[in-house]
Amino acid sequence: MSGEGITRRQFCAAGGTAAVLVGLAGAGAFQNAQGTVYLRPPGAVSETHLLAHCDRCQRCVQACPYDLVQPRPLTVDFPATGTPELLFKNGYCDFCMKCVEVCPTGALSFEAPTADNIGVAKVISDSCVAWDWGGCTVCADECPVEGAITLDERGRPHVSEDLCDGCGLCELVCPAPSLRAYDPATLPKGIYVASRVSEAAAVPGALTSAQFESTAGKEAGRE
Repeated sequence: MSGEGITRRQFCAAGGTAAVLVGLAGAGAFQNAQGTVYLRPPGAVSETHLLAHCDRCQRCVQACPYDLVQPRPLTVDFPATGTPELLFKNGYCDFCMKCVEVCPTGALSFEAPTADNIGVAKVISDSCVAWDWGGCTVCADECPVEGAITLDERGRPHVSEDLCDGCGLCELVCPAPSLRAYDPATLPKGIYVASRVSEAAAVPGALTSAQFESTAGKEAGRE
């Protein structure tokens, strides 16, 4: 969620990485040594598998009818540049699988664990209106999976990590940005979807903005 700008020095370093990748016969030789993870489309077997098989053709981006699949921008994490990630700005995932259908390399597969479970929604306690003031039930009302988001005795949403499939509808409809005053110390929305293999997903219950930002992009179990 934090800025991902790239300096001139970092760009040059990324260019050097590109040359190394070409010398090693492309991205297939790259291993996800840093343990960075992104929210990938349905059908992603693992981060390492996707990086090794994705040829950055953008067919999945073009096929998504909801404009959810977007190419990763150029950052210091150069090997991930151009690979697909999900952004729930214009819609949510209904698992239509059009992205998997058009993938020519097997980077996305119908047999992958994520084919019907992209990730898990995490409530952001210091951004969620219901956790702060109370009264908002939008995510629970709109969730298409019965029982995936329930409200406690104080009206605060809680996500069932067993039932949530990471479709992103809750993130899409969260009204927190229009109900709360801007605060640079907190995330805009009160709920976000994280990859199942991220550190954020491994932490039970709600997270603060700082906790989510520091764990959503890291693979659980990495030192």
